[in-house]
Amino acid sequence: MSEDVSTQQQSTVEPPAHAADPGEVAFSLFAVFRLSSSHPVVLDGRDVPDIVQELEDVTASLAEERVFVRGWYDVSGIRSDADLMVWLHGSEIEDLQWALRQLRRCALLRPLIRAWSGIGADPVPQEGFASREPSEWLACATAEIPDETPLAGLASDGDVALHVFDAAGLADAGWLVAAEADDPLALIGLVRALQHGAPVIADVRTRYTGRFIEPAEIVEVLQ
Repeated sequence: MSEDVSTQQQSTVEPPAHAADPGEVAFSLFAVFRLSSSHPVVLDGRDVPDIVQELEDVTASLAEERVFVRGWYDVSGIRSDADLMVWLHGSEIEDLQWALRQLRRCALLRPLIRAWSGIGADPVPQEGFASREPSEWLACATAEIPDETPLAGLASDGDVALHVFDAAGLADAGWLVAAEADDPLALIGLVRALQHGAPVIADVRTRYTGRFIEPAEIVEVLQ
């Protein structure tokens, strides 16, 4: 897609009304996509640079409005109903919704079907993710956490960064739990510990795990 077409496409949509400092991140949105058998992603090799550039340009425009793409993740082969996952974070839910629509209008993502998505709020304000690089692997799940479970007790160990988001009324469970690690075996160990240790995360429902990838790698994942 040419730069002129991409610019015209984005100009038809109003930007979000809210803009916050990256240190005030309060919400995360996770969205999972799958390939469509009726509308496969077919790319001419000559089109790939422009298509990837369009996605990167849109991502940069989102950052200007204080909505950030934490990462893209290859979910293919790990689940039969998913191929690609994205993690967005920002200060307002409506900003995240707007950002997801902007990304889905990109040529690379337009043929995909959304398999699942969820939004959660960080119940404990922190510095956000801007100063911390994403890990090689991400596991995201919806779960129920008993009321008596102290969130402070769900501390990460040295190999895994654990993020717990309050999703009551926003997702299909009370909480969204995201864990980042450079070694997928560390994620397995953490999940085992949380399911059988103390404190316990019970009733884990929707779960997706993916490997961090650059935007250019999405082309290979979807072909």
